[in-house]
Amino acid sequence: MDKEFTKRISIITMGIILAISLIMSIFVGGVFESTATIFYVQNTIPSTVPTDAVNETQASTIAETTEATLNKNLYRDNVVEKMELTQGETKILSLSEKEIKKLEGFSSSNNNIVAVDDGGRVDAISVGNATVSAEFKDGNKCDFEITVTASDETPSLYDGYSTAIIANQDILQANIDSNSYNELYFIRVNRQENCVTVYTYDENGEYTIPVRAMICSCGADNGTITGNFDIYFKNEWHALYQNCYGHYVSGISGDYLFHSVPYFTASPDDLEVEEFNKLGTSASLGCVRMETADVKWIFENCPYYTDIEIYDDDEPGPLGKPDAIKITDLSCGWDPTDDNELNPYKNAKPSIIGLTNTVLSVGDDFYALGGIKAYDTCGNEITNKLSVVGNVITSKAGIYKITYSVEDVMHRSVSADIYVTVK
Repeated sequence: MDKEFTKRISIITMGIILAISLIMSIFVGGVFESTATIFYVQNTIPSTVPTDAVNETQASTIAETTEATLNKNLYRDNVVEKMELTQGETKILSLSEKEIKKLEGFSSSNNNIVAVDDGGRVDAISVGNATVSAEFKDGNKCDFEITVTASDETPSLYDGYSTAIIANQDILQANIDSNSYNELYFIRVNRQENCVTVYTYDENGEYTIPVRAMICSCGADNGTITGNFDIYFKNEWHALYQNCYGHYVSGISGDYLFHSVPYFTASPDDLEVEEFNKLGTSASLGCVRMETADVKWIFENCPYYTDIEIYDDDEPGPLGKPDAIKITDLSCGWDPTDDNELNPYKNAKPSIIGLTNTVLSVGDDFYALGGIKAYDTCGNEITNKLSVVGNVITSKAGIYKITYSVEDVMHRSVSADIYVTVK
C-alpha cells in the first residue's frame, strides 16, 4: 500500500517565467517619435516592473535597439529587398528614422497573399509572391519582394493536457521503428527537485537521450527511497493509505509507487485538490505523485521491468523542470490534466481580457498593455507571458493591427487581434 494521507492546506504557487514579448512602437514626440515607431523588437520586461511602467521601460529598450540596428540617416529610395515568410508568419518592416519622416504609407500588390497595415506589419496570408512597398512623400519607394511558402504542417508535440517538456521525438520514433530488443525507456526521478525525466537510448544503446520531463511530488523529509528499481506492478485504480486512491498506478518497489495525486474515492471527479496544488514540492509520504496526464503516460508507455533510478541532484534534469498548473476553483474535484471526456477542464483554455479596438488622435500615447490581463486554463494570471505583435505610429494617421497571444503551461493557447485607429 502507498503511504499517502489527506492534507487540506491550500498552497497555491505559481512558476514565474519572465517572458513578455512586446513588439511595439508606441511613443510620441522627442527621441521616441523617430526611433521607436516602426521596429519589430523583442525585449524582456523584468518582473519587478509594474504594469504601468512597462511602456517606459519598453521605449528605452526599443530606442537603443533601433540605434544599433539601422543607421538613422539610411534612405533606400527605389531599392528592392527580398524576403521569405511562411504562411501565417508576421513581420514588422524596419525603416530608418529618415525613412519614417518621409513615409507616405505602405501598400501590397496582392492582399490575398501578403497584407500590410499602416505600421508596416506584414501578414503572410497564402502561398505565393507579392510586393510590399514603403512609399515616400518625394515619390520614391522601397520595395520588399516577399515569397510566402507553405507552413510546416507537423503536428504539435503537445496534447493540451500535460505540462511536460517534450524533446528528441525524432530519435524516439526511430527507436520505436527499429524494433530493437532494447527497452524503449529509462525513468530517472530527481527526488530533490521533484522532477521525472524519461530517456530513450542512443546509437550505442545508452540511455542518454531525454524525451520527456514531468513535474512530480516525492516524499516529504526524503520519504522516497533512492536507488535502482523497475516497474513491477500496474493498476488503473489502487487503494492507498488513509482511505484514498491513486489513479494509473505503476509500482516502483514495495509500497513505493508512481500514481496520481490522491482521490478521496476511485472516481476521477473526487481529487484532493489541495494536494494537487503541491505538485513540484516534496509532499507525499514516499510515493511519486504526478499529474494524471503524466502518470497515465507512464502507465500506458512504460511496460513491466522498465528501469527506474531515483536520485538527488541540484539540477532537475537536462530538459529542466516543467511549471505546474494550479487549481483555483477548489470546489472542482477534477485534475485539469485528465483527458477524461467528462472533465470540465477539457474544453477550457486561456483568456485575455481588456482587449478593445481603440481610436486615438494624432499625437496621443498608446499603451500596449493598458488594462489587459491574461489567465491560464485554471484562472491563474499569466499576463507576464503575453506576446504582443504590431506597430503603432501615433504621429501618423492610419489603422494598425495588434495581435495578443498567450500559451499556458498545459500548452493551450489563445490569440486575438485589435485595431488601433489614429485620426
